[in-house]
Amino acid sequence: MALKKTSGTAKSFDDFITQIIAWATDKSVHGDDAWTLMRNEPWPKGTILRAHGRRKGEHQYIGLMPNTIVKGETYQKWLFTKPNLATHFVWSSNGLNRPGIDFSVDKLAVTVQGTSYSFEAPDIFLSSAQVMHLGVFKQYAKGLDWNEQPGGISQDYKLFPIQYRVWRDKMNFSPPVLPGCEYPALSYGYDGLPLEEFDYWLIKDDRRLAIIMNNAGNWDSAYLGFFRPFDDNDEKGAYAFPAAVIGGTSGLVSYGENIWYYPGQRTPSPVIGVKFDYRPQEWSLSHGIATFACLAEKGTPSQVRAMMPDGTWRSFANYIQERQIIPEPVCSGPTPFYHFVRQAPALSPEKNWVRPGESVPKEYAHAYDLKERHHIHGTGLQLCADGYGLLGELPHFLFPSAPLKEYGELTLKGKKFLALPNVWEGRKFHLPGYAAYVNHHASEVLEDEDREMDRLSRMMNLLIRMEE
Repeated sequence: MALKKTSGTAKSFDDFITQIIAWATDKSVHGDDAWTLMRNEPWPKGTILRAHGRRKGEHQYIGLMPNTIVKGETYQKWLFTKPNLATHFVWSSNGLNRPGIDFSVDKLAVTVQGTSYSFEAPDIFLSSAQVMHLGVFKQYAKGLDWNEQPGGISQDYKLFPIQYRVWRDKMNFSPPVLPGCEYPALSYGYDGLPLEEFDYWLIKDDRRLAIIMNNAGNWDSAYLGFFRPFDDNDEKGAYAFPAAVIGGTSGLVSYGENIWYYPGQRTPSPVIGVKFDYRPQEWSLSHGIATFACLAEKGTPSQVRAMMPDGTWRSFANYIQERQIIPEPVCSGPTPFYHFVRQAPALSPEKNWVRPGESVPKEYAHAYDLKERHHIHGTGLQLCADGYGLLGELPHFLFPSAPLKEYGELTLKGKKFLALPNVWEGRKFHLPGYAAYVNHHASEVLEDEDREMDRLSRMMNLLIRMEE
């Protein structure tokens, strides 16, 4: 279980995966801790590596799958095929609920027994991007797509509805997720890399892999494999599959839109939900480091996932960042439209947390002092699950007690670390949005909020241990 590390540069996710495979499977580097390549194919098959499990002879499977997301194109091409429309729209109870009925497809129109259902630019993406989805699976099945592998992540949640017309009226359809997007991810811009390549670091033992990438000052991190359960009896293996998947983003952001459903509607219907936005510059906390992991809405996944002792996957997040619906003020008459203001992050109500973290300072203040020196928690970040308590720790991922003055490789107390900001240096905890005026009586409140926001912004850092 020796810890190994390497670093280098990559020109794309495809190039990066090639280098990961070469290094992670190299027995001259890792000896018995080397992994085995099961397959390396384009989306939707992806890359799968076999890693070691908790006990001798057991395994887990590490998944990497790159994809190019093109807004207005990728999702339409996937959904508007007869097999996918049958599965997710015509025959599904979430759609028309007409099982077994034949239908025809003409561009963005579906005709069922003489009735036409025409879609208006159906999409679940707000932007284009290059992504690399990340997963851990219990088993490997050669004939299945990447996202269908046994024991992979499955979470039921609703995306922002897409609309279709029946005659003159609009209807809502809860769209399915594009395969792979159920999982945490790393990402960079659709147009490519600003510096034509990104720096990377890999840290690995027999059961886990940490990935760190720096793309022109945009830092992202990932963790794939087993965490260390506090039930650490490897021989008995009471916690049989303590797997975690952490990415730089869940891809999900809160979104709102004014929608007119029928002719003569006097005021639009304000609709909120979640869509995918994998842009590196997306500033909601659902894109960021594990210590500040965030839900876009209650019931949606975060960028931190872990398998529970009962074999189900659960999201872990310290925060939730929703949107507030604010009507446009009018003197009289119907509301012409609504504003959708992204709220400041609040503590997640689901109580599945990553600790220690600045989200729970009262409970974990004993772990640190706030003087300008680093107190590194003796264990890695801890996963705390509602109904279970503390599950275990994420080795090598640490939360520093004080703001960092530099990022990249550094030495603390004689040990080598990688220091990361929350994606980019100087990032704000929140960017306030307003749909109303603020009077002078609120100035002191706003100043206090600004100071607290600055304090939290400076605390958004992560340390990754590079040696035992």
